[in-house]
Amino acid sequence: MKHLSLAALAALALLAGCDAGKQGSNASAQSAATAAATAPIATNVTGTVTMHDPVAVNPGSKLDVKLVDVAQQEIVVAEKTFDVSGNPPFNFTLDLDPSKISRSRTYVVNVILTDGDRRFMPALNSPVLTGGAPATAQIVVNPEPTPAEKLKDEFTKLQAKIGGMKKVDGTYTTDDASIGWDAFAETGKVRFVRVNTEYDKGGRTSVKYAFADDKPMFVKQQGGATVGWSNTGEAVVNEKQGGGALSDADLKSLHDSATKAFEMAQEKVDAGKTKH
Repeated sequence: MKHLSLAALAALALLAGCDAGKQGSNASAQSAATAAATAPIATNVTGTVTMHDPVAVNPGSKLDVKLVDVAQQEIVVAEKTFDVSGNPPFNFTLDLDPSKISRSRTYVVNVILTDGDRRFMPALNSPVLTGGAPATAQIVVNPEPTPAEKLKDEFTKLQAKIGGMKKVDGTYTTDDASIGWDAFAETGKVRFVRVNTEYDKGGRTSVKYAFADDKPMFVKQQGGATVGWSNTGEAVVNEKQGGGALSDADLKSLHDSATKAFEMAQEKVDAGKTKH
């Protein structure tokens, strides 16, 4: 029994030591948190911007850096734009007024890296200054599709859907060619038209048209030009076969031909509604 009592006493002493260690560790953590919470607010935020897949950016690229309240991101606490070029990382220092920072709020650094039509955006928030967060941020950005890439992708997706749309078709002739076309409508509106032309002297052409909100969105000529317009009418895709871009006059001509194709197809779709 005596030996058992000594063993029990030793175990109790060991447990007491563990508890004391835990209490000491908890106290240290609480002390560190308290120190961080009461430390003076920094007068600037520094950071580094890198890319998930590093690429060089062109001269004239811009890095926009903003410090915002995560719950009210429309209110900018501090901001600055930096000229950048070449390979990342890109460093920044953002000066701020500490009196504008509330310890009860959460602040993040938002960045946008712009290289021509290409934008690079962070996938994650980068908290700073309050809640134990440091006054520095390590930010990783990823490329977003350009407006041209988005429009091309929209055209490809629309073309893949035409099999499930209502189809109308027709033919007509001109002085030097025979034309056959088919069109595809969704909820009563023409979205896609294909026009095939055979010339009396030989040769043929094929053109695909896509539409959004009753307006030309995209034109793709087989072996020719590829053109796309935003919903405001701006040509965001303008590519000639073999390189280069179409003139304003050629752009207008393609836009006009797309408009005529839409009107021709929509008239037949509307006629089908009347019969029913």
